Amino acid sequence: MSPQPLARVRPKAPVIVTPRAIALRPKLGLLVAEIIARWASLEIGIGAILSHMLGTEAAPVMAMLHAVTSATAQMDMIEAAGWTKLFDPDLEAFEAVIKIARAAAKKRNAIAHHVWGYTEELPEALLLIEPEAQTEVAVRVQKALFSSAGTSIFTPSPDIDRISVYRENDLVQIIEELKSVAKCASMLVLYLQRIAAHDQIYRQLCDEPSIEAALKSIRKTRPPRLKQTIPETENGSA
Repeated sequence: MSPQPLARVRPKAPVIVTPRAIALRPKLGLLVAEIIARWASLEIGIGAILSHMLGTEAAPVMAMLHAVTSATAQMDMIEAAGWTKLFDPDLEAFEAVIKIARAAAKKRNAIAHHVWGYTEELPEALLLIEPEAQTEVAVRVQKALFSSAGTSIFTPSPDIDRISVYRENDLVQIIEELKSVAKCASMLVLYLQRIAAHDQIYRQLCDEPSIEAALKSIRKTRPPRLKQTIPETENGSA
C-alpha cells in the first residue's frame, strides 16, 4: 500500500513543517537515510550497465551522465544508449531493468526533494509535503505580513491533500524495491557480459516478479527489435 494522504488519515491534525522531523522520528529517519544511500549505490550499478554497453566509448558519455543531476534525465540518456547498442532479447531485458529503476526513482525523488514535517497526533509517522504546497504557504505568509501592519500573523498549514503520511512499512517497502532493482541491475550486467552461465542468469532475471511484469508491458507496446543479419551469397561471402 502506498503512503496515505493526511486528508484521509487525520484531516484535522496540526502540521509542523521542519527538517527536525527526521530527528524527532529517529527510527524513520534512519530508513529515510538508507533510501538515499541505496539510490546513490544503485546509480553506480545502472552506470555500470551503460559503461559495459559502450565499451571504449564509455568515458565521455559517463562524464556527461554524472554531470546530469536529474534521475529522469539520466535514465533517458541510458535508455537512448541501450537502443543504439542492443537488440532483443538483450534490449527488452535492459528496458525492463530501466523501467523498474524509473519506478523506484520516482519514490526516491519524493523522499529526497520534498519537505518533511510531523504531527503530534501521529507519533509513529513522518509527513512528506509537496514543495509547491509549502511554497504557497510562504507566499501567503508574506502577503499577510505586508498587509497586517505589524499585527500577529497565524502561519497557515500546507494543503493537507498534498501531504502524505509515511509510516515504517512505507519506507521499508521502498528499501526492498531498491534492493530488488539493484539485484536485477547486477544480473543484467552479468548477462550482457556473456559469461558461461549467461542463459541461466537471463532466466533468473526474467523470473524476478518485477521484471516479468515489465517484460509483459514492453512486449505489448512494441514489436521485437531483432538484429539484422547480412545474407550470404552463393559462394559464401557477404
